[in-house]
Amino acid sequence: MPYKTEYLHKFEKMNYYFAYGLTIASEIDFPELVPITLADTPDVKVTIGRVPDNLYENTDNEPLNLYLSPTEYLLQVNGTASYYAKEGNEVIIEPYANACEKSIRLFFLSNAMAAILYQRKQIPLHGSAIYNHNGVVLFLGDSGAGKSTTVATLETKGYRIFSDDVCVPFVKGNHIEIHAAYPMMKLWKDTFHKIDIGNYHDDARIRPDIEKYSKFFNESFSTAPRRVNKIFILEKSLSDNPLQIKTLKGIEAFKHLQNYAYRLSYIDAMDVKVAYFEMLNAILHHVPIIHISRPANQNTIHELVQLIETYMDALPVSK
Repeated sequence: MPYKTEYLHKFEKMNYYFAYGLTIASEIDFPELVPITLADTPDVKVTIGRVPDNLYENTDNEPLNLYLSPTEYLLQVNGTASYYAKEGNEVIIEPYANACEKSIRLFFLSNAMAAILYQRKQIPLHGSAIYNHNGVVLFLGDSGAGKSTTVATLETKGYRIFSDDVCVPFVKGNHIEIHAAYPMMKLWKDTFHKIDIGNYHDDARIRPDIEKYSKFFNESFSTAPRRVNKIFILEKSLSDNPLQIKTLKGIEAFKHLQNYAYRLSYIDAMDVKVAYFEMLNAILHHVPIIHISRPANQNTIHELVQLIETYMDALPVSK
């Protein structure tokens, strides 16, 4: 591995953060995260060092860039870093020489933290959320479904953003609550013009090789969880049909909901399928699920948001 020991000398103290409902102690400075004063043992410790080199090989002795098990996770991102997550409480990052530091941080915040959560038997969802009444409304969907654009548009109408891209649910009494990930949105360049939220800045690019830019919402970020009042599932249709909306129940709701765990492909190898299905069943029991299909080849964001606003308050609050 092209690891350079001089990288260690860049980090002289631990930094403490809150993200995904967890406290994190890190040798790396994460400007994306909310700093905290930590008076107890952190949930997760992040250090710079050498990752294990004996997990990548499969039975044919060919190198892999991803290793998954219930307690260990190893990811190699060429040109950026390797990430080793263990037992739900430890991450070692081994950076490449001259790697982009934004990219190093981004793959930790997405892939490695997803592994940490699964190791802790927690189920991150691929969703964004806004505050509404005494809880939040959650938007689930694949990458490109319009979750971030939807919540960014709702923000222009006076709503406050709770989380972008990832939320971590848990059962509390007779309802579902979620933790936010961290207070940064990742928006494509054309989104800034599409919904008139100002200009993007090149220094806010999240990685050098993609035209996606950060937008922070620290003023509305909360380290406290919030109750989920409703869930909208956003899906794109290949047809030219107008927006279609439907309340889902039972098996139909389950079939849609099961697609939106964050890093869904990790679930089997990390042995969290039981926890995953238990969480889905709890969500179905306690939260109304609304499905919206919209044409993929049309800009319908303003019509979509108008429809969502109508249904947010028209449907019952979660049971």
